[in-house]
Amino acid sequence: MTNVLEKSVKQQPIMRGVADKIFRQMFENTCQALEAVDGKELLEQSWNRDKNGIWTVGKSSEDAIYIDRALHNGNVFEKVGVNYVAIEGELPPGTSFQQSGAVATAVADRMTSDKGSRFFATGSSFVIHPHNPMVPTAHVNYRYFQINNDNQPIYWWFGGGADLTPSYFFEEDAVHFHKVHKEVCDKHDSSYYPRFKKWCDEYFHIPHRGENRGIGGIFFDHLNEGNSQELLSLVTNCAEAFLPAYMPIVDRRKDMIFTEENKYWQRLVRGRYVEFILSCDRGIRFGLASGMVKQQSVFNCMPPAASWEYDDQPVPGSKEAMLREVLKNPRDWL
Repeated sequence: MTNVLEKSVKQQPIMRGVADKIFRQMFENTCQALEAVDGKELLEQSWNRDKNGIWTVGKSSEDAIYIDRALHNGNVFEKVGVNYVAIEGELPPGTSFQQSGAVATAVADRMTSDKGSRFFATGSSFVIHPHNPMVPTAHVNYRYFQINNDNQPIYWWFGGGADLTPSYFFEEDAVHFHKVHKEVCDKHDSSYYPRFKKWCDEYFHIPHRGENRGIGGIFFDHLNEGNSQELLSLVTNCAEAFLPAYMPIVDRRKDMIFTEENKYWQRLVRGRYVEFILSCDRGIRFGLASGMVKQQSVFNCMPPAASWEYDDQPVPGSKEAMLREVLKNPRDWL
């Protein structure tokens, strides 16, 4: 395992100054695309931290280390929550690295004090909740993380992915979303898509419901195997793939007719989305524990309205039942 860490350190110097620019560009490009479709601008709040680690409102987004943007009650999107971060800090002692025990132990062995390890993190995240129940909720997040000791990097990785949570199931939408991501992954390594697709299905699973949060996509974490420039290119291409994977679906579904019953079912699906974030999402817990994520940002990604009903079984043979079956039994879409 020490060899893995040493390889990570040797590859690191090209990463930090480039990764934050890539994620900032993704942040801006995706915001612009969403605004163009919706016709309403995202509102922005930028943040910095003082020498005591206290969050303060930023004077300019150009100098901010954390940017939140939000859209409420737009023309197409009921709510959009996005953020960009490029932050340094110190993890509390004992904070989990969300990695295998062997790697976590190896990282711990490289620390020379009982203080929490220093880190640098950058990334961009979007959660999109449309008005029309026929348009799926979308989530995309890509990030770069490095752990330092005595101002020297001891480990780094990429993480992230993109996935869909439909309220109503359209197979052609699922196929399109997966096809775009597979084509991007295949340009780098034919093993990536099946690996990342499986990882996505396993991660976005709600154990107490026995079903997945949605119809998947791609997901990976602690990715640092192989050439670092190639991994940087992979993550860049995956980030750029989100708009062509999602926006055609929005265009196809946003003007479809729906009923109040459809909206109610959408709120039930959104309830599952909330359950996953609060009970299953390791990233949220890690971000709050490390101080990397602001509490406001957690709720910025929540749906604008959600519902829960005791024993919410859909009518057999209905479109709602079809979706529930897909969520309980993940498919290979391609």
